[in-house]
Amino acid sequence: MASYLILGAGKFGRLALQRLWSQDPAGRFVIVDRSRQALDKIPCPPGADVDKIEADVTVFLQENLSRYASWDWLIPMVPGHVALAGLPDVLVAGSGWELTDVPSEVENIARMAIRGSGGEVYLSQADHLCPDDCSEPDFCPVSGESRSPALYEKLSALSLPGFRLLVIPTRQLAPGVGGYPPRELLDLARQVAASEENLLIATACRCHGVVHALRRRKAGG
Repeated sequence: MASYLILGAGKFGRLALQRLWSQDPAGRFVIVDRSRQALDKIPCPPGADVDKIEADVTVFLQENLSRYASWDWLIPMVPGHVALAGLPDVLVAGSGWELTDVPSEVENIARMAIRGSGGEVYLSQADHLCPDDCSEPDFCPVSGESRSPALYEKLSALSLPGFRLLVIPTRQLAPGVGGYPPRELLDLARQVAASEENLLIATACRCHGVVHALRRRKAGG
């Protein structure tokens, strides 16, 4: 029996609940979404221990992360980079941090790289649409190509002058469902708060990931 904090009640949040509950029917589940309509559409298996919370995911995470630190798994099923958005007081005025462009070298470690409007980079080992129940095998079930080393291993091995790299690897918990312990996000927050270096913050599974860059604001900036 494990405890799961699922962020997002859309298609993939619903799939996460269904697949995790089928493996762990005694598990405890909390699902967070800002849409009451989306939450109401989630079919709860009979007898399942499921709490639905209507809240903005980012605000909820920033205000409640410590409360859920002892839970087993955080399952991010919303658009965006939850690990970055959940860091308290990092992207607010006067925090001492600001977003900057991820170095272009990061784009070279995966087959596909898309740069976002905030300078972040989205990475994928695949150039095709992946099945939503992929089990993350060593060889891609669509193309047959090797998926070793994993993307999170490639990211962890990077050495980029001027940046410290912090990577949260996601573990597969069910087909197509990945997550990480909430305490890892707390550890990330502590490392960011204590750092004087520019940072690259990444979350990645075997094949897909996202990387943001943070730099210290200049005095008076």
